[in-house]
Amino acid sequence: MVSDSQSFSLPRTLQLSGVTFRRPTEIHAADVWELIAKCPQLDRNSLYCELLLCSDFADTCVLAERAGAVVGWLSAYRRPSELSTLFVWQIAVHPEIRNTGLGKGLIMSALKRPSCQDVTHIKATVTLSNPTSGLFFAAVARDLAAPIRQALRFDRQAHFKGRHDSEYTIAIGPIERSP
Repeated sequence: MVSDSQSFSLPRTLQLSGVTFRRPTEIHAADVWELIAKCPQLDRNSLYCELLLCSDFADTCVLAERAGAVVGWLSAYRRPSELSTLFVWQIAVHPEIRNTGLGKGLIMSALKRPSCQDVTHIKATVTLSNPTSGLFFAAVARDLAAPIRQALRFDRQAHFKGRHDSEYTIAIGPIERSP
Protein backbone atom coordinates (compact mmCIF):
# COMPACT_ATOMS: atom_id res chain seq x y z
CA MET A 1 0.00 0.00 0.00
CA VAL A 2 1.25 3.52 0.70
CA SER A 3 4.76 3.64 2.12
CA ASP A 4 4.89 7.32 3.05
CA SER A 5 4.71 8.07 6.76
CA GLN A 6 3.16 11.53 7.15
CA SER A 7 0.13 12.01 9.36
CA PHE A 8 -2.61 11.14 6.88
CA SER A 9 -4.21 7.74 7.08
CA LEU A 10 -6.09 5.96 4.38
CA PRO A 11 -9.89 5.96 4.68
CA ARG A 12 -11.35 3.20 6.80
CA THR A 13 -13.51 2.13 3.86
CA LEU A 14 -10.46 1.28 1.76
CA GLN A 15 -10.96 -2.30 0.54
CA LEU A 16 -8.07 -2.59 -1.86
CA SER A 17 -6.12 -5.74 -1.25
CA GLY A 18 -3.07 -5.83 -3.47
CA VAL A 19 -3.29 -2.21 -4.67
CA THR A 20 -0.06 -0.21 -4.82
CA PHE A 21 0.07 3.58 -5.09
CA ARG A 22 3.12 4.92 -6.91
CA ARG A 23 4.68 7.72 -8.89
CA PRO A 24 3.98 7.29 -12.62
CA THR A 25 6.63 7.17 -15.32
CA GLU A 26 6.48 7.81 -19.05
CA ILE A 27 5.75 4.16 -19.75
CA HIS A 28 2.40 4.45 -17.92
CA ALA A 29 0.90 7.15 -20.17
CA ALA A 30 -0.85 4.78 -22.61
CA ASP A 31 -2.30 2.73 -19.73
CA VAL A 32 -3.58 5.90 -18.07
CA TRP A 33 -5.10 7.06 -21.36
CA GLU A 34 -6.88 3.69 -21.73
CA LEU A 35 -8.15 3.81 -18.12
CA ILE A 36 -9.63 7.27 -18.69
CA ALA A 37 -11.45 5.89 -21.77
CA LYS A 38 -13.25 3.51 -19.35
CA CYS A 39 -14.48 6.51 -17.34
CA PRO A 40 -16.95 8.26 -19.68
CA GLN A 41 -17.73 10.99 -17.12
CA LEU A 42 -14.16 12.30 -17.57
CA ASP A 43 -12.93 14.50 -20.40
CA ARG A 44 -10.40 12.53 -22.40
CA ASN A 45 -7.08 14.27 -22.91
CA SER A 46 -4.65 13.44 -25.70
CA LEU A 47 -2.21 10.61 -25.17
CA TYR A 48 0.56 13.22 -25.37
CA CYS A 49 -1.05 15.15 -22.50
CA GLU A 50 -1.05 11.98 -20.38
CA LEU A 51 2.62 11.47 -21.30
CA LEU A 52 3.45 14.97 -20.03
CA LEU A 53 1.50 14.34 -16.82
CA CYS A 54 3.33 11.04 -16.25
CA SER A 55 6.71 12.68 -16.81
CA ASP A 56 6.69 16.41 -16.00
CA PHE A 57 4.07 16.23 -13.23
CA ALA A 58 4.93 12.78 -11.85
CA ASP A 59 5.78 14.15 -8.41
CA THR A 60 2.15 15.12 -7.80
CA CYS A 61 0.34 12.51 -9.93
CA VAL A 62 -0.44 9.06 -8.53
CA LEU A 63 -0.88 5.72 -10.25
CA ALA A 64 -2.69 2.80 -8.58
CA GLU A 65 -1.82 -0.70 -9.75
CA ARG A 66 -3.14 -4.14 -8.90
CA ALA A 67 -1.56 -7.29 -10.30
CA GLY A 68 0.45 -5.15 -12.73
CA ALA A 69 -2.63 -3.41 -14.17
CA VAL A 70 -3.38 0.30 -13.85
CA VAL A 71 -6.64 0.59 -11.87
CA GLY A 72 -6.49 4.21 -10.70
CA TRP A 73 -5.07 7.57 -11.69
CA LEU A 74 -4.83 10.97 -10.06
CA SER A 75 -3.59 13.84 -12.18
CA ALA A 76 -2.73 16.76 -9.96
CA TYR A 77 -0.28 19.61 -9.69
CA ARG A 78 0.71 22.36 -7.29
CA ARG A 79 -0.71 25.65 -8.48
CA PRO A 80 2.15 27.99 -9.48
CA SER A 81 0.30 30.98 -7.98
CA GLU A 82 -0.63 29.04 -4.80
CA LEU A 83 2.12 26.54 -3.98
CA SER A 84 0.23 25.47 -0.86
CA THR A 85 -2.60 24.19 -3.09
CA LEU A 86 -2.80 20.82 -4.83
CA PHE A 87 -5.09 21.14 -7.84
CA VAL A 88 -6.76 17.82 -8.67
CA TRP A 89 -7.32 17.69 -12.41
CA GLN A 90 -8.75 14.18 -12.78
CA ILE A 91 -9.36 11.05 -10.76
CA ALA A 92 -9.97 7.88 -12.74
CA VAL A 93 -10.95 4.60 -11.10
CA HIS A 94 -11.42 1.38 -13.04
CA PRO A 95 -15.16 0.54 -13.19
CA GLU A 96 -14.62 -2.84 -11.50
CA ILE A 97 -13.28 -1.27 -8.29
CA ARG A 98 -15.28 1.92 -7.91
CA ASN A 99 -16.72 2.72 -4.47
CA THR A 100 -13.86 0.97 -2.66
CA GLY A 101 -12.00 4.04 -1.42
CA LEU A 102 -9.43 4.04 -4.23
CA GLY A 103 -10.11 7.69 -5.14
CA LYS A 104 -9.47 8.81 -1.57
CA GLY A 105 -6.39 6.59 -1.45
CA LEU A 106 -5.01 8.35 -4.52
CA ILE A 107 -5.42 11.78 -2.90
CA MET A 108 -4.00 10.67 0.46
CA SER A 109 -1.01 9.12 -1.32
CA ALA A 110 -0.30 12.41 -3.12
CA LEU A 111 -0.55 14.38 0.14
CA LYS A 112 2.01 12.08 1.78
CA ARG A 113 4.66 12.76 -0.84
CA PRO A 114 7.64 15.02 -0.11
CA SER A 115 6.58 17.17 -3.09
CA CYS A 116 3.30 17.94 -1.27
CA GLN A 117 4.59 18.41 2.27
CA ASP A 118 3.67 22.11 2.18
CA VAL A 119 0.19 21.56 0.73
CA THR A 120 -2.53 22.92 2.99
CA HIS A 121 -5.40 23.11 0.47
CA ILE A 122 -6.90 20.96 -2.27
CA LYS A 123 -8.80 22.44 -5.18
CA ALA A 124 -10.65 20.87 -8.08
CA THR A 125 -13.34 21.91 -10.49
CA VAL A 126 -16.61 20.06 -11.00
CA THR A 127 -19.77 20.58 -13.00
CA LEU A 128 -23.18 20.62 -11.36
CA SER A 129 -24.14 17.80 -13.74
CA ASN A 130 -21.64 15.57 -11.87
CA PRO A 131 -22.98 15.41 -8.31
CA THR A 132 -20.88 12.29 -7.61
CA SER A 133 -17.70 14.38 -7.75
CA GLY A 134 -19.15 16.92 -5.35
CA LEU A 135 -20.06 14.18 -2.89
CA PHE A 136 -16.63 12.61 -3.29
CA PHE A 137 -14.80 15.83 -2.44
CA ALA A 138 -17.15 16.43 0.51
CA ALA A 139 -16.14 12.99 1.83
CA VAL A 140 -12.44 13.83 1.34
CA ALA A 141 -12.92 17.08 3.28
CA ARG A 142 -14.70 15.15 6.04
CA ASP A 143 -11.84 12.59 6.24
CA LEU A 144 -9.31 15.43 6.44
CA ALA A 145 -11.45 17.32 8.99
CA ALA A 146 -11.15 20.37 6.74
CA PRO A 147 -13.71 22.94 5.60
CA ILE A 148 -14.99 22.85 2.03
CA ARG A 149 -16.30 25.65 -0.18
CA GLN A 150 -17.69 25.89 -3.70
CA ALA A 151 -17.75 28.83 -6.15
CA LEU A 152 -18.09 29.39 -9.88
CA ARG A 153 -14.71 29.30 -11.65
CA PHE A 154 -15.35 28.91 -15.40
CA ASP A 155 -18.66 30.03 -16.86
CA ARG A 156 -20.38 28.02 -19.61
CA GLN A 157 -20.89 31.09 -21.82
CA ALA A 158 -17.97 33.36 -20.95
CA HIS A 159 -15.26 30.70 -20.91
CA PHE A 160 -16.61 27.76 -22.92
CA LYS A 161 -18.82 29.61 -25.46
CA GLY A 162 -21.67 27.23 -24.60
CA ARG A 163 -19.68 24.07 -25.42
CA HIS A 164 -19.13 22.83 -21.87
CA ASP A 165 -20.98 23.08 -18.56
CA SER A 166 -19.83 25.69 -16.05
CA GLU A 167 -17.05 24.49 -13.75
CA TYR A 168 -17.22 25.20 -10.03
CA THR A 169 -14.16 25.26 -7.80
CA ILE A 170 -14.27 22.91 -4.84
CA ALA A 171 -11.80 24.19 -2.24
CA ILE A 172 -10.79 22.06 0.75
CA GLY A 173 -8.67 23.45 3.52
CA PRO A 174 -6.81 24.38 5.44
CA ILE A 175 -5.65 20.82 6.07
CA GLU A 176 -4.13 20.28 9.50
CA ARG A 177 -1.05 18.08 9.50
CA SER A 178 0.30 16.32 12.57
CA PRO A 179 4.02 16.69 13.30
